[in-house]
Amino acid sequence: MKSKDSLIKDAIMLFLITLISGLALSFVFEITKAPIAEQKALKLQKANQAVFVTADSFETDEGLMAKVSGLELGTLDGDYEGITIDEVSKALNSEGELLGYNVSITTKQSYDDSLSLVFGYSKAGVIQGIAFTSLTETAGLGMKAADPAFIGQFLNKDVRKFNVTKTGAASEDQIDAISGATITSRAVANAVNAGISFVTEYSEEFGGGR
Repeated sequence: MKSKDSLIKDAIMLFLITLISGLALSFVFEITKAPIAEQKALKLQKANQAVFVTADSFETDEGLMAKVSGLELGTLDGDYEGITIDEVSKALNSEGELLGYNVSITTKQSYDDSLSLVFGYSKAGVIQGIAFTSLTETAGLGMKAADPAFIGQFLNKDVRKFNVTKTGAASEDQIDAISGATITSRAVANAVNAGISFVTEYSEEFGGGR
């Protein structure tokens, strides 16, 4: 049986090991935090350019971002539960004139926990492009959400709300679901719809400005 002094010594050693381990983890987190943030920023920058190729520059719309804070998108439409807007950027031409917006969104409606995407939305109310910044769905199924065949269904259409169908798209607002990945298809459509709804409701450019 261990003596009282031995037990105290063991407790102190355990405390020191835990403390040192915690400090080491904190140190690793701090030194990796900046590079990870830089990688995310670079990925978003590339996505911004990819989804709005006619824009020369992008800048965060601070006014709209202030309106995002604390907003539950589900209050706009029940289909938007679990969706959050990460960033809204102005897409500008070389003269600094507004061409539209890029909306960065994360949704938890996907099959594999969550996915994130960016889409460009012109002042004419047309989607210019969609790019994923995080997509980890099932290979051969949900991962097809990034394929041009699926993404292309959203582009160059003056539609305020897209609807997913499993029987083949028959109208401009309908999106043909990916075979075997209806959940992912709806997650993408709802994310895009939520972004459109927010911009049109809250941006003065679209007659909103709540």
